[in-house]
Amino acid sequence: ILASFAATLTVMHEEQYPSLGHSIIALLRGLLGLQPPNSELMHPAGLFVIILFTIIIDIGFLNILIAQLALAYESLKADTRGYANMNRAFNCVEIESFFPLSWRRKLWDELRFDAPVEFDLGDEGPAGGLQVVVPASKRDAVRYVPDRIQRYPGPASPNDPWPLDTEDIEE
Repeated sequence: ILASFAATLTVMHEEQYPSLGHSIIALLRGLLGLQPPNSELMHPAGLFVIILFTIIIDIGFLNILIAQLALAYESLKADTRGYANMNRAFNCVEIESFFPLSWRRKLWDELRFDAPVEFDLGDEGPAGGLQVVVPASKRDAVRYVPDRIQRYPGPASPNDPWPLDTEDIEE
């Protein structure tokens, strides 16, 4: 854009734009506000070219600014939920610190954090968590990512063979 407008002003034989190099530098200086063009010495057509150049560049810069603001808003929106959860956890820990130790131990025992969490019938998971049942409608969501861990419920024994994968059999 800069080169085409500079070439146009050079071809129009404007006094302030004697060559293509000078025209490019003069347009850049005028765009940055370092040396505005002298409108008294210019032909009206040359003045129109400079005004058109300024409008096009300003609209382009505004579009870039709007795109950057939209991307910044999108990334902040994604982080907001995480910050809110961290703030809630901090507040819960602060409130819990006001309770006596005996009450906190009683709560710990009632929540059974030392018992393993059951993933599925016969599939015992690790201890230290709370079991949450996820509704089946969550699996229909577009953003649902299925569990990549293959689970084989039931008792485990070193003598039992490893279950065959159906994908391995088909290949």
